[in-house]
Amino acid sequence: MRRTLAILFTVAPFVAGAVAALSARHDPRILCMAIAATVVVRLVVAATPERRAAVSASAAFGLATIVAVAVALAFGARALAGIVAVGVVLAGSAAAGAVLNRHARTAVT
Repeated sequence: MRRTLAILFTVAPFVAGAVAALSARHDPRILCMAIAATVVVRLVVAATPERRAAVSASAAFGLATIVAVAVALAFGARALAGIVAVGVVLAGSAAAGAVLNRHARTAVT
């Protein structure tokens, strides 16, 4: 069950980004934000020890939000409140997926 939730939380931002990129708007910003947030979350979670999972998740969420917002600004987005809201959702989903995946791997072995 955890592995399924981890996969769903990890894939959700990419699905949202793909819908925006392939729709009539042809807007790749959400997809790029999702990639950046997921990469940052995975790096932070992988770099921290297992016993510090709560700190790892919090740090990963915060850094991924900042990076996602920076990517959106670099791609020309201007509505700061919307950018932050999307960044929080993408980073939260990526962090939940990474933390659930970490727990699923340790529970199986």
